[in-house]
Amino acid sequence: MIGAVDVALHDCGPCDATGDPVRDHLPGYLSAESRAVILARLAHGQAHYGAPLRLGWAPAPVEAVQEAADLVAYLVAARAPEGIVRDASALLDTIMRRGVCR
Repeated sequence: MIGAVDVALHDCGPCDATGDPVRDHLPGYLSAESRAVILARLAHGQAHYGAPLRLGWAPAPVEAVQEAADLVAYLVAARAPEGIVRDASALLDTIMRRGVCR
């Protein structure tokens, strides 16, 4: 497994997986507003990296840890309510326990 600091600083580059695009497999329970934000972020990523995010991309767990860590930091910076910061922190801890850091 990859160490926590290595995960934090690892550059994963563009998606090179050949699976279906993630945009076609988003959960049906997302709100319309959340779906729109995700689709906009996916389109931005595709424009930036030159490839869509696809199912089966091996570095996805590393990216999930990085993004969850950023979420906690951004919520703290925004002075978000404690409950939201706790939920985001729990998400990060769970991803790390079940993901790339063990």
